[in-house]
Amino acid sequence: MEAKDYFELARKLVQMRTEAALRSAISRGYYAAFHTAKKLVEGLGFHLPKDAAAHDKLFYLLNNAGVKSAEDAAKLLSNLRRRRNLADYDFEQKNMQTYQDCQYDLVQAAAVVTFCQSYSVEPLRNTLKNGLSAYIQKVGS
Repeated sequence: MEAKDYFELARKLVQMRTEAALRSAISRGYYAAFHTAKKLVEGLGFHLPKDAAAHDKLFYLLNNAGVKSAEDAAKLLSNLRRRRNLADYDFEQKNMQTYQDCQYDLVQAAAVVTFCQSYSVEPLRNTLKNGLSAYIQKVGS
């Protein structure tokens, strides 16, 4: 299984246009972006927890790497996670069900995936790795 499988599922779900499908698409879109970013960061040699703390640590790493596009990706991930939490846990929240909002969420998820693809090859890979290393040295973990 790969993160792109979640993204493809999200694209199919959004076309169904039901509230349940749109909420599921938001969730799968987030996890496609999250797992792609997680794979990138771990591939650079940085450990992420195997529990829910991985979401926050991934955000902090990317947001503090000193790389503008990594900060942008971190902010997109944060927004997507907030939307995913609403989609999965808050059935009273009604702005989940619009097709346009869900499409926008998938555009944001795709932007995170594109960032990860760009930074998985040199010279950007090394730039990100150096920024993450500097942040880890600064905070100590």
